[in-house]
Amino acid sequence: MPSLWFPIALIALAGAAVAAQPAFNGQLAAHLGSPLRAALVNFLAGASVLGVLVLVLLPRHGLPEARNLAQVPTHLWLVGGSLGALFVATAAWAAPKVGAAAFFATLVAAQLIAALVMDHFGLLGMEERPATMVRVLGAALLVLGAVLVVRR
Repeated sequence: MPSLWFPIALIALAGAAVAAQPAFNGQLAAHLGSPLRAALVNFLAGASVLGVLVLVLLPRHGLPEARNLAQVPTHLWLVGGSLGALFVATAAWAAPKVGAAAFFATLVAAQLIAALVMDHFGLLGMEERPATMVRVLGAALLVLGAVLVVRR
């Protein structure tokens, strides 16, 4: 269990950072006149930060081999970024309208339901992990919590 503390702490930090992201992007969207423009700036900034990190870590990790790059299925080059763009643009548009708490309550409930289905059926390369009654009850409680948060 001690080996889990660092990843869990990092996840909690990332979660707190993600909670602030729609607020910043909503403000940016208001200034730029479009949630899509705000999402584009978000991804350009993120790509810039990641580009610097990749360059800094290049001596340690090197570059992938060309044959490994050629073996990557086409959809894997596109899907993750496209889903990220959907999230960022939706967050920039919806969070200012419904509030951060309602946005994230709905988002997390939907994420957990989708994740339970993915785990249960082993979808998208995930290892099968049954949707036990306890796990389903946990998800149901989270959905109930989301409903309570959204209802104000």
